[in-house]
Amino acid sequence: MATLLLFVLFPALLWESFQTQEQFHSFAHCNETLLNYISKTCQIDFHQEMQNNKKELWCDWEQVIRPYNRLTMCMEYVAEALNCFFPNHIVQDAFIHIHALYFQHCPDQHEGFIDAPQCVVITLTLVPVSLIPALVFLVVWKSKVRD
Repeated sequence: MATLLLFVLFPALLWESFQTQEQFHSFAHCNETLLNYISKTCQIDFHQEMQNNKKELWCDWEQVIRPYNRLTMCMEYVAEALNCFFPNHIVQDAFIHIHALYFQHCPDQHEGFIDAPQCVVITLTLVPVSLIPALVFLVVWKSKVRD
């Protein structure tokens, strides 16, 4: 029971500490120049791992998730080690650069719904709208017949 309780409470406690991390850390002394320089090593490792994969596999999430996760963890570790808030604008710029290099031409996984043909939309709209006056007429006519 205690183990189950830990599995239920630990993520909640972790989330709470994530939301209030600025209370526990002093972010006033973040050396952004050093963060930018050291974060390049994380990016170099990611670049090397991506170069080991074929370009066709760059859009395959199963092939990219481990290097991407290592990049994220590295950037987070470096930011915390330098007393910088994570995520910050330097980390964000690094990820935007990574996405522009490797994932710009990947197809969107969540393709939206295709619009129905116009004749179908018009038919499905006009049929109920035209039935409303007919039903109102029938209700009024039936109420007059009863009186």
